[in-house]
Amino acid sequence: MVAAYGRWLGFLAEYEPSVLSEDPVLRLTGDRLARYVDHLSQTTGSVGLHAYLAHLRDAVRVMRPGKVPPVLSQLVARLERQCRPQSKADRIVESSRLAASGIKLMKGAAGADGKNANVVAFRDGLMIALLAVRPIRRRTFALTRIGRHLRQIGEEWRLVFDGPDTKSDQPFEMTVPEQIVPFLKRYLREVRPLIRRAHRHDGLWAGTKGCPLNGQAIYGAIAARTRAEFGHPIGPHLFRHCAATTIAILQPERIGVARDLLTYASLTTTNAHYNKARSMEASRHYAGVLKQLRSTLERPGRQRVKRAR
Repeated sequence: MVAAYGRWLGFLAEYEPSVLSEDPVLRLTGDRLARYVDHLSQTTGSVGLHAYLAHLRDAVRVMRPGKVPPVLSQLVARLERQCRPQSKADRIVESSRLAASGIKLMKGAAGADGKNANVVAFRDGLMIALLAVRPIRRRTFALTRIGRHLRQIGEEWRLVFDGPDTKSDQPFEMTVPEQIVPFLKRYLREVRPLIRRAHRHDGLWAGTKGCPLNGQAIYGAIAARTRAEFGHPIGPHLFRHCAATTIAILQPERIGVARDLLTYASLTTTNAHYNKARSMEASRHYAGVLKQLRSTLERPGRQRVKRAR
């Protein structure tokens, strides 16, 4: 409810800031809500639209009991009837292809002289490549801070998150695969310093407005890049489904790796060291799975890998 109400306030602040001084209930007009729905529709499907408006209604119920405008309740009911959950099966892409698309984007961001001509494209390519092999939840991904969550330990780079930084409240660690490390180093050394005011914060994913990208901005960037590459948007959360499907295709007997790689809350213990060990082991095994897939795809006369239905 807090997030949904904050999104509504953000919409008003951007498009109609003068109405923020009005009564919170009175500014919930039919025309304004219709424009809000049109705005959300640019990046959200029918199920997400219903969720945002339903949570907005619930927030008003909490703050002003009995004062929810009928137009809002009617809108929520209509959006619920229009919900059409999208099938994920047709949007699944093998993780190796996602990683390859991110690497291609980074290589294409370099100018003819070898210097970076498009720092935003390089950043987005790194986000895609890293998420493909380490499908972290979007909120945690956006929280990543250099030195705190992204650490170099010896020759190995790791992503280290404490319980409060994760949805399941379980700490975990993941290695950064060797094939991604050179791009990560270049980003930290050459690309990120060129992004406006990046030196003023320690967020890994620096935005052009002088602050780290939030979850919504990361979603928008990745969805736009993957739409251009694959013909349909693949949001950060769908990367997690892609990872599980990739493992299921190549090594179905090891599907338990997906549970640990994705750090689902259904793990049988909350012991911090055990959780970290399992996620680290899973991340290393997943890197091996992707390497196996790449070598298979690169062999002459290879057979096409069929996607599981």
